[in-house]
Amino acid sequence: MSAKKPMVVVVEDDIWMAGQLIRQLERGGFATAHVTNGLEAMDVIDNTHPDAIILDIFLPGPNGVVLLHELRSHSDLARIPIVVCTTTAADIPKGSLGAYGVRAVLDKTTMGVEDAVAAVRRIVA
Repeated sequence: MSAKKPMVVVVEDDIWMAGQLIRQLERGGFATAHVTNGLEAMDVIDNTHPDAIILDIFLPGPNGVVLLHELRSHSDLARIPIVVCTTTAADIPKGSLGAYGVRAVLDKTTMGVEDAVAAVRRIVA
């Protein structure tokens, strides 16, 4: 019997970027689920209770910040570690999202997909 793969929910509206992340995560031994907006994310996260979340801040509808607030309001979801991947990482003060379970903030303009996978490995280990 094989061990259960850690589950990562990828919340990303850029289909190309999501595909890259999912491909690398699955190669790295993770199970994945993908959603493109905050409303779908809440449903999937509530149903799967993932081991980690990769979150884009700029999403259609309720954005990633709204999702962070919503997750924080649920005691069973508030402890899920989050990696934020955004084009505005330089504008986010270091450590300012820690209270929301954000363990890493990666800049999409300079990161490689492997950086996101490495960040997930660190927080799931």
